[in-house]
Parts: sequence; structure tokens; C-alpha cells
Amino acid sequence: MAAQRLKMPSAAMLTHFTRAAKTKSALDNLVAILREGIIRDSTRMVREGRAAVCLFDLPIGDLRIVLDRRNRRRYEPFGIAIEKRYAFRMGARPAIYMPWREAEGLLAPGERWRVVALELERHPPIDWSYEREWRLAGELALPAGRAVALVESWRDADEIYDRFQGQPPCAGVIPLRELFGPS
Repeated sequence: MAAQRLKMPSAAMLTHFTRAAKTKSALDNLVAILREGIIRDSTRMVREGRAAVCLFDLPIGDLRIVLDRRNRRRYEPFGIAIEKRYAFRMGARPAIYMPWREAEGLLAPGERWRVVALELERHPPIDWSYEREWRLAGELALPAGRAVALVESWRDADEIYDRFQGQPPCAGVIPLRELFGPS
């Protein structure tokens, strides 16, 4: 009898979320991504100054955990969902979760940007593995007409349509509150 493979839930899509910046709201930043057709890379939360795009490999229903109101400093419910296979073809790969000192001994300096801290012996422990992060060095061009915009509410979806005169450059706009219920 062949051994059965344990299959963990995985998303068909990867998601990237934005947040407010100095002069722009998270919605403004999402509109900029749609208008430019590019998710810009950043060095925020990435070691050794290498700019990368960070994405989540979570089923859409599990995004509620990451987008919890208590986590709004990091993520707001405004983002992009793209097909995982497309992101993979563009060079995105799962992040490597490990202690930083271990990463320094195992990985070449030019590859350490892939590491997300996992420090379970610290008090309090550092464990971001629930995010199931993927990373891509550099910027990520959106697949033409196939990305999906994620927003908090129907009002935000209407705003996206208004800003693009009824034709946003994406496959659709999903109000997450409708999926998750009020938070």
C-alpha cells in the first residue's frame, strides 16, 4: 500500500498587503500599485538591506488572523492577490524560517534576505511562521488583468472603481469584510 501524502492547506493565490505611509492612506498605496502595475520592493523587515516583495501563502479565509485590528501597525486590509504559479515563475520563493545566528553560518551573505527570524528560545519568542511568507528580490510586476484587489469594505471597492472611472486594471475587487464579517 502506497504511503498517503499529508496535504497541508495552501493557497492558490499569494497576497501582499499595504499600509498607510506618511502622506498616503493604505487605499492610496493600493491604487498606486494598481496604477503602476508593480508591487514595489522594500527593505522593511528584510535583513542586510536587500529590497524584496513580501507575500503571504495563506488561504483567503485565514488572512483574517494576519489582518486582525491589533496588527494594523504592520498590515491593513488593502492589498493584492496574485496567482502563486505566476509569482513562482517571477522568482518568488518561500521564506526561510530560522534563528539568525544559524542563518549566518549556513547561508551566503547575498542569500540572507530570505530569512525570517524564528527565535523560540527568546523571551518572548519570535515566531512569524504563521504568516507563511514568500519573498521575491526586487519588484513584482502584476500579471496583466489577473491580479485581484483586496479592500476592507464595499465603500472601498466603490472608491477603487471611482478612481479608475469604473475600470480598475485588475480582475476584480474583493471587500474582505464580506468574507470575514465585521471585526
